[in-house]
Amino acid sequence: MFSSTKAGHISHIVTTALLGQVVSSGLTPPDPSKIEHYGQLIIQALVALVTIWATVRKALQKPVEVVPQEKTGNSSAGSNGNGAE
Repeated sequence: MFSSTKAGHISHIVTTALLGQVVSSGLTPPDPSKIEHYGQLIIQALVALVTIWATVRKALQKPVEVVPQEKTGNSSAGSNGNGAE
């Protein structure tokens, strides 16, 4: 890793300095408009995924069978169905 010669030490220092410049310039935060743009793209992607998932889920559901209800004989006795007389 470290060289024992003077040229090796100097090259190590220069390389480290260059890498430090590249890393520090790459870590600068983007401007707020880029952040807002990426946020909107992420939200649109999430909405699209949820919409697709709901559509597929709805398409794969089994149809609900309607069961006819039996009529009770109490309705013809003059009752209005709410229990009050």
